[in-house]
Amino acid sequence: MTETYDVVVAGAGHNSLITAAYAARAGFRVLVLEANEQIGGDATSEPLTLPGFLHDSCASAHNLIQTNPMLRNNELQLDRHGLEYIRPDPVVVMPFLDGETLTMSLDLERTAAELARFSAHDAKAYRGLLADWELMAPVVGEERANPPRLPSEVAARTEASPMGPAMERIRRCSALDVINERFEEPHVRAFFAWMAFMTVEAIDQPGSGLLAFSLVAGRQRSGWTTPRGGSIRLPLALAAVIEEAGGRVMTSKPVRRILLEGGRAVGVETADGSRFEGRRAVVSTIHVKHLLGMVGEQHLPAPFIDSINRWKPSIGMFATHYALSEAPRFGAGGGRESVAVAALESVDELCALLADERSGRIHLDEPVLLVITSSLVDASRAPAGHHTFKVVTFVPYDLQGGSQRWDDLKAEVSATLFEKLCRLSPNLSRRIVLAEHVESPLDMERRNPANWHGSCHGGAATPDQTGYFRPAAGWSSYRTPIEGLYQTGACTHPGGSISGLPGRNCASVLLGDLGSSLNEVIGIKSLAAKP
Repeated sequence: MTETYDVVVAGAGHNSLITAAYAARAGFRVLVLEANEQIGGDATSEPLTLPGFLHDSCASAHNLIQTNPMLRNNELQLDRHGLEYIRPDPVVVMPFLDGETLTMSLDLERTAAELARFSAHDAKAYRGLLADWELMAPVVGEERANPPRLPSEVAARTEASPMGPAMERIRRCSALDVINERFEEPHVRAFFAWMAFMTVEAIDQPGSGLLAFSLVAGRQRSGWTTPRGGSIRLPLALAAVIEEAGGRVMTSKPVRRILLEGGRAVGVETADGSRFEGRRAVVSTIHVKHLLGMVGEQHLPAPFIDSINRWKPSIGMFATHYALSEAPRFGAGGGRESVAVAALESVDELCALLADERSGRIHLDEPVLLVITSSLVDASRAPAGHHTFKVVTFVPYDLQGGSQRWDDLKAEVSATLFEKLCRLSPNLSRRIVLAEHVESPLDMERRNPANWHGSCHGGAATPDQTGYFRPAAGWSSYRTPIEGLYQTGACTHPGGSISGLPGRNCASVLLGDLGSSLNEVIGIKSLAAKP
């Protein structure tokens, strides 16, 4: 038996749910199919350790999405469905083994004063960096919030921007070049290098220069934006919009095949043999490396196949989730509590990690860490007086000897990271650990096949895999070579992280093709307000 809808969406990550929500609000009958028991993809939350402890399985901070018109202009009224954000202060604390601690605050003056403790020059340089980003941000924001343009058009728009050739130079250089050029004090350089690295891209590579500006400016503006109730609250709110508009979201329905008729996508088949017809369109958030097999390469043009076969992964991630009996503190003396904690001893240490990652080695000498304690500002995450705690580092998926070695190594790697982190805290120790859950990059891929090679960002954001080339030159407009089949998610422009922009951009293209538009949807008042 086949069920029929206007639009069938394969996958219920936040981007595909955004596309589905706009389509449903436009009046199309929408079905979303999710392989797992719970929606959200990498924006989900689960009791990974003990009952009562709610852990963000992957993404914790929702910074990039704050400037998405969907949220900025409240286009879908997600606040009506329980979506609420907390902006913790301090934004991030960075302790060092020499006893120094660098703290970023929501207040710019406090952050500048903190930097001045290390270097007056660098405090001034920070203000200059933010001022430059104010000139560049409208150009970059407009690019990200629309389907990608030809490289020549991007270059022309950059040259015509307020910063002109200087912005083009920044775009072409590496983030480390920017940091080393603008800042002089080692602790300050380490802080900005860590911040630029938080999209898990190799910031020593040409083309990463803007990361030295965008990430730190976003944190300074919005803090470590934390969804109350866990990352899952974003997809839950989106699902509520879909269902309110008459759509449907089904879980435990892994899509195994895209159905074609006459070269056009007409629906999907799930693992249990069920068929769901998409009368007007099919939208995929399936990783492009898996999409080829679901469509059948015989139906795809050779240039598209060649591009996907050359697809490069992002750096893998390794995470350990803990249930703690008390809040961890970081820094010298009594330390301080912070939702986000950074660990990086020097720029050289980050370069060493990147070199090890490229060689298939796990960098543990002085690990680069992202540490999150969301329960400090969100009591719903853990029982009273207790805390969730996540420790993330960055590693190769393909180890020397094969990726399967992760199953044997992950417990030892996790324990080593924990012991090294304890040196930066006056109270973190095994004494306060109640339970833990370890995920290697191999585990992350097993949990969610979209985490290809252990990365939640779809694929490396190298120049040949960004903008017009993501996921393939000529097919970066969210339309695939198959008529009626659209692609969204981290493999599409502008890439991974919780930005929601691939989802909204895809919705714009899809609705235009179906004779509607985003503007029509945005103009629709809340369904709850209708008589």
